[in-house]
Amino acid sequence: MRIRVSAVFEREREILCMKYIYGGKEVFALPGGGVDKDVPLQEAIFSEWRGELGVKLEVGDIIMIGEAPATKRHPQTLHVIFDALEIHGIPKIRPDSTHSLDIAWVPVEKLPKTPLYPDVGKKLYETLTAKSRRSLEFIGNCMERGFW
Repeated sequence: MRIRVSAVFEREREILCMKYIYGGKEVFALPGGGVDKDVPLQEAIFSEWRGELGVKLEVGDIIMIGEAPATKRHPQTLHVIFDALEIHGIPKIRPDSTHSLDIAWVPVEKLPKTPLYPDVGKKLYETLTAKSRRSLEFIGNCMERGFW
């Protein structure tokens, strides 16, 4: 199973996305990427945002986890989506690190109908507009006491 981490940064009722053209259509992705073997999840998300957008990221808890079944072109993927609390720097595409064409600020209200990767626009809209935001605590090392 492949693991992909991403983060949602919201500012003024818009979220930061990366813009692509696939099959002649505009599509958007939550910034992030695949996690290499033995790389901690938070380290992977920091590295992706720094490499692709040139910004330093502060992450919070996990706001969503989703599974994408395997297809002929892609392996089964577990998507772990963090809450991006703060970014330091001005995000801009670094073409040496991504095939993305540009960044895009997508209005939260448009998320249910936005072609988004992973395809969590409807659920993300519900999460971002809920009166109380639910999240899952991220435990960076749940084996630190070494009982096993």
